[in-house]
Amino acid sequence: MAVRTPKAGLTRVGAASCRMCHKVQFASWSESAHAKRTPPLDCESCHGPGSEYKALAVMKDPSRAKAAGLVQPGAAFCATCHKRNWSDGMLKKAHAHKA
Repeated sequence: MAVRTPKAGLTRVGAASCRMCHKVQFASWSESAHAKRTPPLDCESCHGPGSEYKALAVMKDPSRAKAAGLVQPGAAFCATCHKRNWSDGMLKKAHAHKA
């Protein structure tokens, strides 16, 4: 399961690369069922391959990050797996680590 990216030719950089800047988010994900499944549903499964948006200068500019392939998935993407008992609170809980 992976989000459909709006840009072709992107490559995955791995969750460890995301951890460098997103320590709190990585720690939160590491304890989740998404991290524990096989294969894991990691950062790039939901946000798209990070090869072009991983640079700090790009990530600090939301419009540049989106143009470089960053995806901000919504409830429709989550509902591809979470078919029963879905609530918008699940999406909020998944990102509860954001201040």
